[in-house]
Amino acid sequence: MKRLINLLIIMLLGFVFTGCSLKLEYDLHPPISSSAGYEKSTKQNVVYVYDNRQDKKFIKGMTALKSVDINIGNVDDPVSWLAQSLEKEYLSHNISATFTTDKTFKNSADATLTVNKYQIINSRTSGFHPYVAYHSFSGTITNSDSKDSVVSYFVYGKTPVWSMDEVQTPCFDMPSAILIKGIAAKVNRFALYYRMNDSQLKKLNKTTQEKVNSAVPEAYLSVLEIGQSNNPNAIGYLKPFTENSDTLIRACALSAFGMIGQEDTLDFLKEKFTQHIDIDRFMALKSIGDLGTPEAIQFLKDARKDPQYNDEYGFKFLVDLYLDSVQ
Repeated sequence: MKRLINLLIIMLLGFVFTGCSLKLEYDLHPPISSSAGYEKSTKQNVVYVYDNRQDKKFIKGMTALKSVDINIGNVDDPVSWLAQSLEKEYLSHNISATFTTDKTFKNSADATLTVNKYQIINSRTSGFHPYVAYHSFSGTITNSDSKDSVVSYFVYGKTPVWSMDEVQTPCFDMPSAILIKGIAAKVNRFALYYRMNDSQLKKLNKTTQEKVNSAVPEAYLSVLEIGQSNNPNAIGYLKPFTENSDTLIRACALSAFGMIGQEDTLDFLKEKFTQHIDIDRFMALKSIGDLGTPEAIQFLKDARKDPQYNDEYGFKFLVDLYLDSVQ
């Protein structure tokens, strides 16, 4: 009985968020671990990370969290934190690449990652609904050969039962890790050119299957690492994971399609978009946006007519993020 009373009190407090002056503080701790290897490159890599954000507000609340002061305690400068996280991500794959916001590298870096948007938006309708976090990034990666769009997105939620601390991992750590891996994959594909060979990719897939079958909590990260391989053969390994019974595994597998960026996967992604209704549907659409072809962009434009565009923030934010990046 006491447990039930406590639960009702917590729900009531959540329900009246809009009328309260509350402060919530979280950290970002993306789990960086990898069993993936890459072919070595002789290229010395320094990436200058340039902050070009027009909206400097890193974390925002909306709906019932609009009046709540949400803070990321371990991030003073989001773009510097992003640079450090990308460097750690590459290092976890035994790749030495420097990501720096130091302006002295502006003209000498091998590539420039321009950050146009980097933001976490949080929402909660009431104490009876999930706390949802929308992690978004958009920018460009430029080197001596090309300039390409870099967009990354993930959304996840959790209904806390006993404490708001319960949203730390599903709403902050996990989406942040997925976002970083998405950015790192595109920076690599467009500018740094590291690649897993077929033998390395086969080994990674075997490890990933074992983790998924054993329900290892961070198995989703291994699925994403298949997408980071920069090897087109990864598509064949990813397809079975899109049929997994676990929603997060399916969603990450579908998101990984966009990391590879094979244009001939468009029809497959359209099929998955039609098949699903929730986050895996969003990630199929996200990977369609990653393809960036005229047909893919038109599909995104048509998605603004989809009922979910007006009903689901996760869907709307995704569509707008990608279409804004191509304007």
